[in-house]
Amino acid sequence: MNNLINDKIDMLIMQAMKEHKKMRLEALRAIKAAFLNWKTDKNNIGKVLDENAEIQILKRMIKQREESVDQYRTAGRADLATAELDQIAIIDEFLPAEATEADIEKAFEEIRTSGDLELIKANMGLFVKGIKALLPTANGKLVAQIVSSKLS
Repeated sequence: MNNLINDKIDMLIMQAMKEHKKMRLEALRAIKAAFLNWKTDKNNIGKVLDENAEIQILKRMIKQREESVDQYRTAGRADLATAELDQIAIIDEFLPAEATEADIEKAFEEIRTSGDLELIKANMGLFVKGIKALLPTANGKLVAQIVSSKLS
């Protein structure tokens, strides 16, 4: 867990300021603000901002910006859409590579061999959560599809 973004965000912000990279600076400040919001949220009291939480926050930030891009394009504001796409690219730099189908299938087999298949079928949601715990970068929909196809 030495590779937390939160631990090095201030240094990255200072570096962006020195290099006069306005868009990068805005994106880094947005990341820092999202992490601070997470830490101060009453639902997260007593929880540690770990790598999994960081990944979820960054994915949420990207999803919000993708929705904004769609809205800006619909409104004919290509300039604002471009700015959002630039921020998405910067935020995406901090996300690890997404888990592949092969990674998800391997995790499925690991969990399946350690449990009762009938119990797994009855609790597919818990099974999906188990895979997501092993592979925090995995796409939830893809995990659900693979688990569903393997259990049917």
